[in-house]
Amino acid sequence: MIRVKAAFVSLTPPLPADDDGSYLRWHLLDHMPEQYQLPGLVHALRYIADGDYPAARIAGEGPLADIGAAVTYLIGDPVQRTHDDFMELGLRLAEVGRFPIRRPSLQLRMPALLRWYAAPRALVSAEVVPMRPHRGVLLLVEEPAGDDVDGWLNWLHTDHAPALLDVPGVAGAWTFGSTDFWEQHPHIQGSPQYTTVVYLDEDPLAVTQRLTPLIEQRWASGAVRPLFAGPLRSMVRWDAWPE
Repeated sequence: MIRVKAAFVSLTPPLPADDDGSYLRWHLLDHMPEQYQLPGLVHALRYIADGDYPAARIAGEGPLADIGAAVTYLIGDPVQRTHDDFMELGLRLAEVGRFPIRRPSLQLRMPALLRWYAAPRALVSAEVVPMRPHRGVLLLVEEPAGDDVDGWLNWLHTDHAPALLDVPGVAGAWTFGSTDFWEQHPHIQGSPQYTTVVYLDEDPLAVTQRLTPLIEQRWASGAVRPLFAGPLRSMVRWDAWPE
């Protein structure tokens, strides 16, 4: 059975033009590591859309059209206790002067993990795809817009996911959905959404261009509409393969 049951997905706007990198350094080197004291935290990943990335977006609507960064905290059991401790940890860190920088939030949600996939060429199981080094992600946030969301979810699983995994540069994909299975803080509740993270092991801009016609098929039926669809790069560079 997969260890990850849900995820905190934190979405924020772009950094201000005069940012000197202090916020990202603090978050990567201080704040994000502290989350590993939470009992169910499995993995934490941060991504950013800077440079040419905003222009490469496939879709965007409303506040989420301006996503500049995303953090995913992957959560396993005990999910409820981890949720509760997560909501308290920031307050405790602030009390000891460890929360000096706050950024405006576009959205914080804790959806449940619904489906997980790995491309055969990735040579890892679908359960560990996010832990495998990758260059970035294609992030999709979608909301129900029609009556046949169940049919759309079935199509995603039977038709769309296999086609997605066949595209060069795609290592795998995880899909999350809104849930009321766990009691959640009012701050992170909202209308139903589906969040898909497509993990990319080639240049995210190039892979997004390849994926665009396929991604646009997700909205053809009208069952859902996109709130955001675009690439973000990994914050930690890696050199698993030579250029």
